[in-house]
Amino acid sequence: MKLSTVLPFVALSTAVSAQLDILQNLLNPQPSKERITPVPNVVYPIDRENYRYLLQGNDLEWLVLFTTGPESCPGCVLYETTFNETVALLEGNGKIHFGRVDCDAEAVICSIFSAWGSRVYHISHSNPSSKSLPGLTEHLTHLHPVPFHRPGTEPPPPTDENGQPIKDAKPAPPPPDAKWMAEVVDDEKWRGFNEWEGWTHPFDGWGQVPLYQWWWVVGLFAKVPPMAMMVGIGLFSRFVTGRFTGRVQARREQVAAAVAQQAKKKN
Repeated sequence: MKLSTVLPFVALSTAVSAQLDILQNLLNPQPSKERITPVPNVVYPIDRENYRYLLQGNDLEWLVLFTTGPESCPGCVLYETTFNETVALLEGNGKIHFGRVDCDAEAVICSIFSAWGSRVYHISHSNPSSKSLPGLTEHLTHLHPVPFHRPGTEPPPPTDENGQPIKDAKPAPPPPDAKWMAEVVDDEKWRGFNEWEGWTHPFDGWGQVPLYQWWWVVGLFAKVPPMAMMVGIGLFSRFVTGRFTGRVQARREQVAAAVAQQAKKKN
């Protein structure tokens, strides 16, 4: 076999082998070597290595902030400040634990939780499914989104000079309210918000594996050095083009020989 035939497959197999390791790490994130015992009033950084252990492996109640840096989301600073104020207000709660996910560094985690910009989830557990959570029987880890402001305080939609609502115009959201968020935890108002259920559930949903695989594909292009990718694509393209061109040329020669032989017979 020619060297030009082998090289493209060698380059591609090397790249695929490297990416399989990345896929395994995504599908089976290894827990942090140092076991963490969460305590209230401390905000823990959540990442790909510890998010399952902290948020699902411990039978604890969590309030988790997903946030993006000021470069990507200037307004997120206000929401993070409100979250920190909420942590201070819940100092005497005793059972709630706090986490923070940096979406700039943990894009995979934020994608799994559909959390970009700033978002807060309340996470609780039941094993088996608790009767105190009516209708929640599919998942043992329960996620409830927590709004930053008290429902009902939203300003009315903007109107034109005739008092008619402006099409597609959305009112500015109310300012975030730390006291309201503390009430959500202390008075268990999070039970009144729709729980995340179904196949997209970040912990129990069967759709999370394809989502991991999608991020593996994205990682394939992000992790492979550009030069290696260019060389691999170039060699593979040359191989395919050479094989295709060679077959076409051989076919043309066969047709030409057949025509010449037919003409010779007639003469």
